[in-house]
Amino acid sequence: MESLELFLSSLQAWHWWTLGAILLALEIASTTQYLLWPGIAALLIGTLKFVIPPLDGRLSVFLFAVVSVVATILWKRSSWGRADRTTHETLNNRSAQYIGRVVKAEDNFVNGHGPVRVDDTRWNAAVIDGSAPIKGDMLQIADADGALLKVQLAPGSLMLGGATTQ
Repeated sequence: MESLELFLSSLQAWHWWTLGAILLALEIASTTQYLLWPGIAALLIGTLKFVIPPLDGRLSVFLFAVVSVVATILWKRSSWGRADRTTHETLNNRSAQYIGRVVKAEDNFVNGHGPVRVDDTRWNAAVIDGSAPIKGDMLQIADADGALLKVQLAPGSLMLGGATTQ
C-alpha cells in the first residue's frame, strides 16, 4: 500500500502528458475513438497538475477516471443518434440504381432474354411482361437481380416488330 501511495504522490504533469500522448497514439493506430477521450482526459489532468502542482495523486487519478468515463459516455450518446445508420438501398448494388430507366434493346430477345445497353455497359436482361423485344425496342428497367436486369416494354413506346406472347 505504501508503494501505491508513493507512486501516486510522485505523479507529475509530464506523466499525465506522456500517458495522454500514448493513448492518443494508440487511438490513431486503432481508430476506435474509445481511447480518444481517456487520452484527452490525461492531457487535461496533466495540464491541471501543471497549473496546480500540489494536486493530490489520488485525486488526479480519480479525476482522470471520471473525466474519461463521462467524456466517453457523452460522446457515445451524442454521436449515436446523429449518424444515419441506414444504408442506401442501392449502395453496392449497381444494377438497382437503374430501376426506372428506359434503355434500348441491343439485339433481339430470345426466350425472354437479351442484351440492353445502360450508359456504356451491356447488361443481360429478361422481360417480365411477356413481350419479345427486338433490336431497337425501348424497354424500361423494372427490377434488378444481381447482374440481370428485368425489363418491360417502356410506357408509350411501340414495339418495332417483337411479338407479344400474352
